[in-house]
Amino acid sequence: VFNLPGGTLAVGAPADVVVIDPAVRWSVDPQTFYSKSRNTPFGGDTLVGRADLTVVRGRIVFDRLAS
Repeated sequence: VFNLPGGTLAVGAPADVVVIDPAVRWSVDPQTFYSKSRNTPFGGDTLVGRADLTVVRGRIVFDRLAS
């Protein structure tokens, strides 16, 4: 995407990974956003699929289950 170099999943390589649950249904509540901005056209909508874990350069930067 955008001609950026892609990562590699290999032993010893830094991991950039997003773990998603493609089946989970959830309602968008802007009051629960981590961002200070609450603007969204999706407030109150029910969506399917959600990121549960994000790892950047081998470091966990977001873990929904730890929240």
